[in-house]
Amino acid sequence: MHSQATLQFEKVSPKKVSDFILEQLEEAIILKEFLSEEQLPTERELASMFNASRLAVREALSQLEEEGLIEKRLGAKGGTFVLPLTLNSHQRNREEIKNDWDNMLKVFEFRSVIEPEAACMAAERITPAELDQLKGFVEKSMEEDCTREMFRAMDVKFHLSIAKASGNQYFEKAVRQIRTKINPALDLMPYNPNVKLSSYQKHMVLLDALAERNGAKAKEIMKQHISETADAIYSRVITKDT
Repeated sequence: MHSQATLQFEKVSPKKVSDFILEQLEEAIILKEFLSEEQLPTERELASMFNASRLAVREALSQLEEEGLIEKRLGAKGGTFVLPLTLNSHQRNREEIKNDWDNMLKVFEFRSVIEPEAACMAAERITPAELDQLKGFVEKSMEEDCTREMFRAMDVKFHLSIAKASGNQYFEKAVRQIRTKINPALDLMPYNPNVKLSSYQKHMVLLDALAERNGAKAKEIMKQHISETADAIYSRVITKDT
């Protein structure tokens, strides 16, 4: 028989339907599955998608608007639109991330285990179509008219697609969770031609390892890439003076 001290149950906490809707929409926006300036489905459509009431949807949208993630616009071309996350991220996220840095370190630790293993497995299982898709994300990020927001979106898609190519839904789910946590910090990173070129080179080296089906190489490259990213976030969030 288990003693009370050995059992670790989560305490029950009441959760409204609107909270479930909020979490899923927030994740989709942070992961840039809804892009900047993209119009969200109507309240009626969202209610149907979530099998929920329009009131619950309205509550979730109001919270997203308070967080500065969406904006409701009136007029003939009105609706609910996603705002550029990188535009004011330095105002919205830096202090929050800094104050919760201990938790961010745990996310980095988790990421350093999960994503290299996912890359190793992806090297064994990735299909030609998936390789082409990854190459497309990298090439689009280097286009002259690629905006800061689109650049960040291509980076997210690149990493999520590698996790999906592992063929293991648990890796994919874990990487989605990781990216939801770290994307607000990544949105603080600078954006300029040098950043674009550095990202392109690192992603192409990883892409080559995947194409070679060299799991050990892909794992090591991903591990190094993640370590460098963590250092860059630390420098930007913790040591940056302004």
